[in-house]
Amino acid sequence: MKPLFISRIRLTRPRFRSVFSVASLMLSLIIFSQFGQAQQAQLSLADVLIGLRSKKATLDERNKLLSDAVKVRGITFSLTPEIEGELANTGASGELVEAIRQKGVKIKLASLSKSEPAPVSTPTPAPDFAFYRKRADEYVGKGEFDLAVSDYGKAIELNPKDAVAYLNRARAYSNKKSYDLAMLDYDKTIELSPNESAAYFNRGDLYEKKGNSQKAISEYQKAIDLDAKNESAKINLKRLQDEQTKLEQAKLEQAKLEQAKLEQAKNSLKPKVAETNFAAENTKMPESSKNTQTATPQTVELGQLNSFALKLAKPTYSPIAQRLNAQGKVTVQVMIDEYGKVTSAKAIDGPVSLRSSCEEAARSSKFKPALEGSQPIKATGFIVYKFVNQ
Repeated sequence: MKPLFISRIRLTRPRFRSVFSVASLMLSLIIFSQFGQAQQAQLSLADVLIGLRSKKATLDERNKLLSDAVKVRGITFSLTPEIEGELANTGASGELVEAIRQKGVKIKLASLSKSEPAPVSTPTPAPDFAFYRKRADEYVGKGEFDLAVSDYGKAIELNPKDAVAYLNRARAYSNKKSYDLAMLDYDKTIELSPNESAAYFNRGDLYEKKGNSQKAISEYQKAIDLDAKNESAKINLKRLQDEQTKLEQAKLEQAKLEQAKLEQAKNSLKPKVAETNFAAENTKMPESSKNTQTATPQTVELGQLNSFALKLAKPTYSPIAQRLNAQGKVTVQVMIDEYGKVTSAKAIDGPVSLRSSCEEAARSSKFKPALEGSQPIKATGFIVYKFVNQ
């Protein structure tokens, strides 16, 4: 039986150098089996699986050699759905599976006719690290990320130093939007393989998804430093840098606008003060009028006006303020006329990016008229607006 097997291999694949190595592997299976003449001639499930996993020849060559060996020598097991699935996962071709199916049927019929005990199947070898990682990769390709995460976890248990398993599991977590778990795996990948450009790129992408553009820029730059051909990192880095430049320009324009409004407000108040002082110094009034003027103030200070509002307009939260994540308290000093209408409004403290919208809201508000006795008079006070990050 041995010479026939060697001769068949040489006639089937004479042009590949790996044939002799595979033939040696198959002969070693015969040498290692020392349990009787019939057992030496048959292949066990373990023999087939080991032959498929061998790296001595290509997968097509291994399938061909194993198919021929099964046809010539027979097998010690019958093909079940579970065994067929294991063979498919290990790389068995349709020809090999069909040869096993045919031989399994013949063995079963022969044993029944001779009333011999059915052969005991060899236990399937336990899946190893490579098996779990390969199957997890296949699950990712199918979009089955929960199953992929599970198999990557089993692979990592068998080999906790494999950086690629952590990297691939992090990608699966990211697809599941489990960003915190993905971040932990990216950190572990970089710990095990500090020069892995893909890990920095993916971690940068994750930081960007979480809204941290500054850290994303840093990660993309590291990815490019480690691999100058990482075009994806270059594209993402340029996009974020352009966005940062536009944001800085918008901040500058907003600051200039706020300063211009402040200067305009200061200039508009100066003539009124001068005019008031001039009238006070140069206008001659009868004594009776002076006494009345002293007795009845022209304006009254009411303090905080929020509780006196008949209509308190809400300020808008501008895009610039959103970008800056501006929050806090803004105080707006206002003047109201005898009818409760706001005649002037000026923000005196609070974040600069929020002041303009608060001033506009104050001018659109209306309050109860202030009274001196039964006489409506002008009043001053302030409105407080609070911006809270939700």
